[in-house]
Amino acid sequence: MLSKDLIVNKLYIIPAGHGMLKEFFFNTNLGADNPELLYSPLCIYLLDTSDGPILIDTGFAEVFLNNPDFYKGTPLEGALYMYMEEDHRLPNLLKRAGLQPKDIKLVIATHFHSDHSGGNPYFLETQTPVLVQQNELTILDDENYSPPACRIKGLNYQVIDGDYQLCDNIRLISTPGHSPGHQSVLINTASSGYVLLCIDAALTEANFRNNVPYSAADPEVAAESLKKIQAITAEHNAFPIFGHDEKQAKGIKVYPEFY
Repeated sequence: MLSKDLIVNKLYIIPAGHGMLKEFFFNTNLGADNPELLYSPLCIYLLDTSDGPILIDTGFAEVFLNNPDFYKGTPLEGALYMYMEEDHRLPNLLKRAGLQPKDIKLVIATHFHSDHSGGNPYFLETQTPVLVQQNELTILDDENYSPPACRIKGLNYQVIDGDYQLCDNIRLISTPGHSPGHQSVLINTASSGYVLLCIDAALTEANFRNNVPYSAADPEVAAESLKKIQAITAEHNAFPIFGHDEKQAKGIKVYPEFY
């Protein structure tokens, strides 16, 4: 699929909207009745590589477009608000980098939650390969898991099971718990060395540094996955990028800057 010695020239982080979530999602020790809401930044990740552009995650489902009250009247009312604008539709995010969905050589799907896979429909017609963990495919029929746009059966799925060395400089790390087939991504970039995209295996620095428990489908498995990425980060002296950390998002390099 890709050259073994593929070079990751640049890792771009592209902001893609934000959510307001109950603090409980980030720290389950607080209890579900805690009323505080926290800002939750959302990004997609674009790799400029010697084999062409690779996309990691595709952002919000478009049911959230100018519709932060999507969950009104559901069990999540008051706990979760998604803020998506026209600029956050995937084609507009890619346009910032001079790209269209058809230009993407490979999509890495970390998981199928509503804020990470909402742009997947743009790869139906192109039949771009979408790399996904086998266990994440088990939720495609689960209407409570995420909106339909995030659970498309007709994509060109390239299915892996467990850790997977995509090429010398990109390694997929199986980190289930937050979702059945969640995966993180270890990238060796030409200019910045190793970067670990924790995605939702560590939502915040507090989760990563202090083992603060967060919302997960299987908390025990999630805790083991957290230990795994902590060890990998230490082994490679990698820079960890957390999934939804407001403080980190304020200081991180975003497009057109890169890692």
